[in-house]
Amino acid sequence: MTCYRSLLAVPVLIMSMFGASAHAFDISANANKWPGAQALIFTGVPGTSRSGTPWSVALQRAAGEWTEKTRFNFDVSPLYRDPCAGTGPGSLPELLNGIDFRNTVCGNAFNASTLAVTVFFTEFNILGTADIVEADIIFNNNLNFDVYDGPQRPGSNATREYDFQRIALHELGHVLGLGHDDSQPAIMNSTIGNLSRLQADDINGADTLYAGIENCDYRPARFGWVFGSLESGDCRVQQLLSGGSDNSFVDVYTLDLTEELFVTVDLITDGQLDGVLFVGNASLGALRVDEDSAGNCNPRLTGTLPAGRHTILVNTYSSNVAPPCGVTNTGNYRMSVVLQSGDLLTLSGQQSFQGGTANARFFGGVTRNGGQSYTNRVSSIQAFDVRGRIEIDPQHQGQPGFLAVALITPQGEILVKNTAGELVAYQPDVQLVPVSERKVLDAVEDLDILTQFRAAEAGISEIDVDFYIGYGVDSNPGELYFNGQPINVLIE
Repeated sequence: MTCYRSLLAVPVLIMSMFGASAHAFDISANANKWPGAQALIFTGVPGTSRSGTPWSVALQRAAGEWTEKTRFNFDVSPLYRDPCAGTGPGSLPELLNGIDFRNTVCGNAFNASTLAVTVFFTEFNILGTADIVEADIIFNNNLNFDVYDGPQRPGSNATREYDFQRIALHELGHVLGLGHDDSQPAIMNSTIGNLSRLQADDINGADTLYAGIENCDYRPARFGWVFGSLESGDCRVQQLLSGGSDNSFVDVYTLDLTEELFVTVDLITDGQLDGVLFVGNASLGALRVDEDSAGNCNPRLTGTLPAGRHTILVNTYSSNVAPPCGVTNTGNYRMSVVLQSGDLLTLSGQQSFQGGTANARFFGGVTRNGGQSYTNRVSSIQAFDVRGRIEIDPQHQGQPGFLAVALITPQGEILVKNTAGELVAYQPDVQLVPVSERKVLDAVEDLDILTQFRAAEAGISEIDVDFYIGYGVDSNPGELYFNGQPINVLIE
């Protein structure tokens, strides 16, 4: 429970400059916050202030200021909800997050100097912190309120008129998870002052609390292998979440999906690292977590993920997961990301040799069953096909042009498919644009990149390579349009 207290004397602005820093805002040690960085509040408080502003309008202005200036979003409903009805775990969702005036705090007496109280309820999540699931604001009906800007109007508690909107702004800061801070001028100071708008400290606090993965260095995860190491100097879960008590190391990855896919993520450690895998949404909402599903202390996560951005955390042992499995909390790992799909994967992004753009789409995948399903992982003894498809820009359809296929090895070597169908080393000084086939371009071009290929027959037992496909037109022979996201082939 958090409350906003007033001073019983003349208007006072709390401005403690001693030890002030750029990050003096107070975030709860438990990092309590709303999943998804948003909350629905019901602002339909009946009545109008003495100056003519409806209480509901002042609430909506206050919520709008947090939404406009920070990463947090208040969804505002004009309906009324009783803040004291059905509160707490198990209450009906339509009764949540209410606001109103009351003579008591839902039956408990107000302190004489308390202007308003925010009561919130939390539920623990898999990351060891707590999600806020309900927050209600009760204004002290024993006091006088109006809506106005500028300095406070003086007087004792019996005659003083408090600015409802700035108090609402403060209480909504508690709703989104901020605590009191008196080291800098801020709406979130513990005593009301002459400030009536959000200050830099308030904004920094909300943005830090809801920064998500931006609190740590992060990098994109690709289909195929990703190599990493958890070691001293890495980000820690406590830093990632802006609070909590978990001080273990964590590596952060993003996985962007163009469509719904069944995904498998495996983590293989060096035998010393006690690894944990976590897959969540962009705001770190937990979808799955695992420590040992693949056996031998190796985590594996599988499941269908929707289109959009996802977060993968490679973590060390935390007491919130399971008894420890590994030996240490530092060490090396290899992570593989594998897809399964009923059709060719839509490849995001587009690149070109000369920086031009084309209204083209690229698709690709690996199939072991003649196109009934697609993946990116096969064994060395399985026969498989690698297929690509290009939907040609309408302005290029019917024009004389060419198709191109390239392969990039883990060492960065580039091989291109020549007109004889052979993969040969790419020599950009000799062949500026690689050509695998010359033709009049159709609306859709299907490319058989590899057909019934068995890696073992080529002496390959394990490799991770990427294919790119592209096209160009003879009228501009130096330009090549190709996919940004590669067609991955992971042989294990």
